[in-house]
Amino acid sequence: MAPLDGNTRQATSRQVPLASGRRSALIQDIAGGLLVPALLARFGAPRVGSWQRDAAALAGTLADGTLDEGIAALAALNPDGKMFRPICRDIILPAADALRRRFDPDSFDQSDRLAKVWQLRMCLLSLDDAETAGDGAPAPINTALTLAGTHDMPSVEHGVALRFFDRAGWDVCDCVSHENEQAFDSAHDRRFDVVWISIEPGLHADDIRATVRELRRASRNAAILVLGGGLPGLLPEHPGTLELDGYTGSAIDAAVIAESALRLRRSRLRA
Repeated sequence: MAPLDGNTRQATSRQVPLASGRRSALIQDIAGGLLVPALLARFGAPRVGSWQRDAAALAGTLADGTLDEGIAALAALNPDGKMFRPICRDIILPAADALRRRFDPDSFDQSDRLAKVWQLRMCLLSLDDAETAGDGAPAPINTALTLAGTHDMPSVEHGVALRFFDRAGWDVCDCVSHENEQAFDSAHDRRFDVVWISIEPGLHADDIRATVRELRRASRNAAILVLGGGLPGLLPEHPGTLELDGYTGSAIDAAVIAESALRLRRSRLRA
């Protein structure tokens, strides 16, 4: 080995190691300049924004095809049950919103609309959810009494909220009677932590306030939390207008917000 080679090797061995930031930049340069083009040449470019595009397309047709077609299309997007939330957010709820805007709420014949609402609810029920607690899971901590605030079929949003209460481990008693007598009896017979009222088109503020007062009067839990959820634009700016303790917003977030509100209520009672 020539003396020059030995000196060069010694100098190289004494070089200061690269800083982590510089090393990361070099790796990114190599990946971007060599690896990515090679992968694209072999496998082709991935589809850009395919989920948003496909979800929007399915949301526009989900209520109009057959029930079997809708269930099959959703199952293809959710083979292992891990796409439950995105499907509800990007397909089921937009489909329900689009359906609602297509029909005149004052029309005498609502049979076509109700049939399509039923179809969307059946599609929702068909969805597998890998995050739902299975057998052997701990007993639910929170209990909720839910009311479908409608004179006909409960809305798709109501069904979505129930699924998210279920996946969060809540023990739910759902009352679908628009007369509310079932809800009042249930509140009297059993101690619930939360009442959740689905506020839907056609409900009047006076009726909601009367229902809230009667539920509080009937409840075995003097500190029961009464919340409301519904469609955007249906809820007054302040929940106190309807004598509610709060709103849960989107049907997808109903269980999470209810749990947070309940935790806050309990901490205040202990203080």
